[in-house]
Parts: sequence; C-alpha cells; structure tokens
Amino acid sequence: MIPIVPLLPVVNAQQKLVALMPHFNADAENAYAYLLNVLQQVDFLERLAPLFVLLPVNKPQDLPLDFAERPSSKNLALCIPETSCVDKDIQQKLGHFAAQGMRILMDDFNSKASLIWPETKGIIVDCGHGVPSHIQPWLFSLQNNQHLAKNLGSLAQQQAASEAGFSLFCGDFAFSPNNASKSADSTARARLLKLLNLVSRDADAKELEALFKQDASLSFMLFKIVSSAAFAQTVKVSSFVQAINLLGRRQLQRWLQLLLYARQGDHGSALNPLMLRAAFRASSMEAYCRQRGGSRDEQDSAFMVGMFSLLDLLFGSSLWDILKPLNLPETIVDALIDRTGDLGSLLSVVELADRAGNHQLSASLAAQSIDAGTYYENLVYAYSWVNQVCQDM
Repeated sequence: MIPIVPLLPVVNAQQKLVALMPHFNADAENAYAYLLNVLQQVDFLERLAPLFVLLPVNKPQDLPLDFAERPSSKNLALCIPETSCVDKDIQQKLGHFAAQGMRILMDDFNSKASLIWPETKGIIVDCGHGVPSHIQPWLFSLQNNQHLAKNLGSLAQQQAASEAGFSLFCGDFAFSPNNASKSADSTARARLLKLLNLVSRDADAKELEALFKQDASLSFMLFKIVSSAAFAQTVKVSSFVQAINLLGRRQLQRWLQLLLYARQGDHGSALNPLMLRAAFRASSMEAYCRQRGGSRDEQDSAFMVGMFSLLDLLFGSSLWDILKPLNLPETIVDALIDRTGDLGSLLSVVELADRAGNHQLSASLAAQSIDAGTYYENLVYAYSWVNQVCQDM
C-alpha cells in the first residue's frame, strides 16, 4: 500500500523553501521505499529540483548497496537515526554512500565526547525545547556543513536555533499564535485590501495606479514581480498601467494576496514564515479544484480560500473582521469561517498536508475520493509554485 504522508517544508534562515521532509508514522516499516516508488512515478524529485527530499530511513541496514548509484539519489539526503549507527557494518555502508557523493545527516543527533559515526558532517537535532547545551560545540566543529533544527514550535525557537549555528529549520513555528503581526502600518494593510477589492471587481487600471502611487514599497514590489524570471519580458516597463497590464489581473490578484503576508511583521530580510504556508495552501487548493474539472473562476476561488486561511494568525484578529471589507462570495466566506461546502472540505484536507503529528490525512483524502497518485501529483504542483514564490519575493 502506498503510504500517504505529509511533506514538511524545510526552510533556510531567510524562510525560503530548500527541502521537503516526509513525516512517517513511528511504526511504518520501510515506508521510504514505497514512497520513493510513487514519487518516481510522478517525477516528483526531478520536477522539484533544486529542492531535495530529506528521507528518514530508520533501518539503514535495509538500504541496498547500490542505493547511492540510483538516479534519484542526487535529489535525496538520507536522515539516519544516530543510534542505529553503532554497528560497524552500517557505518561502513554509510561511508560507501558518502564516498559516492550522497548527503547523509545524523538524525536525533546526541553524540557527547566523540561522534558515534566518525564521518558525520550534517546533523538533525530536536530543538522543540531549545538547543541542547551539548550540541553547541558540535555545531562549531561541524560548521562547514548544513544542520537541521526540527520540531520548532515558535519563531523564538527558530531564531535561537539560527543563532546557535543551524542553517535549516523545520516545524510548526509559522503557526505559533505569538507570531501574529501587530503591524502599526494599518494604512498599508487597508491599501492592500482596497487594491484586492478593486482587482476582484475588475476596476480600471488608472484606479489601481492611483493606489500603487501612494505606497513606494507596493510600487517597488509590482515592478520587481513584473521584472522577475517568472514574468520575463523583452520590453522595459515604464508605467504602472503597463506593469499592471503585463502582469494581468489574475496574477496581480494572487501577488497582492501574497503581499499581505510578505509586508507584515519585522522579519528583517527574511520572508514572513506564514507566507510559505499560505502559498502552499493556495496552490494546493487550486490543484485539487483543477483536477476535479473546476473552471478558471472556481480555481481562483479555491486559491483565494487557501491564501486567506491564515490571515487571522497574520493579523492577530478574527478572520471575519478581516474579510468583511472584501465583500467576498458566501461560498468563500463559509469555507474560511466554517470549513463548509466543497471548498471548506478541501481546505480541511490541505491543512493536514504540511503538518506533522496527525493521523487524519489518509482518512481525509479518502473522504474526498483523492487517491495517492493525485495527492503526490498535486504536491508537486503546489511546492513548485511555493518555490517560485520564494525565489521571486
């Protein structure tokens, strides 16, 4: 049976997506082999390159000796429990993989005076209760390699792990209530919401231009997006109206939705952690709607439901109060507020697909008649778009 597992985003210090990590149940036997098989069927690893998959393998003794020679290995990093590496035969096998260029990280790393696996370069540490004190010296001595802090529950924990020397981060820290933005720039928020309202009712480009001209940051982002690789143009953009027309109303609406997240909070040069999660929900919702034969307008509605589903966390206020100025269709509001209707049911599925520690994903997918192939195919689409967003913002 093909395992249905969430794929957790792994980000760098700038909150940009760099890898995905499957979250297997503790009792899953050789689930990695079945997962790799289905991922290869949909060309998952190749289509998401240069992103890579951090693959947990609890029993490295079961890995075939030619594993590192397989085409998929270049897009993988093995996550091996350090406690399983006491055996010399396993150490020799891992050394064989490493010699062929395969990335290997010691998961649940807990070495004290000396390394359990002498060739250890990258480590994974549970930092859900802070960075363990004995880890700091290892981060210093292994500083030329990437290390992952996992199970991070708040932005403060993520920042502490970064300061300690970790460069990769995984966990639900984006969803922590204390991450809610209390931005004093209520004018900027109101302007964005007004722009979204104008775009949704197909207002004249001159009306949009007038609002863009009131905000230097918004103006900069508009021209940056139009000039990005995703919208590469052969002509030079010389006016707001030209930029709006080149981008198109549909894409403009989507990027304005993203900017609600990108512009909030004080994250320095980093993206807001919620933006990646909102982008994933939005693109996932769109993918499922398209797979079901939804029209372009229906796909846009699905996208909007995913994108707006985290605005309450972003602004630290009720979703109903945030949505009121937008005059949205009842189907969208009902999906967001009550999780009702087709869009609400889909949102309930999408919310589980990038979170650890739940056992409801398979049942939720089955209730929506979504098979494993469709699930992983749509994950490719969603994370591809998320990666594009991270690079363009």
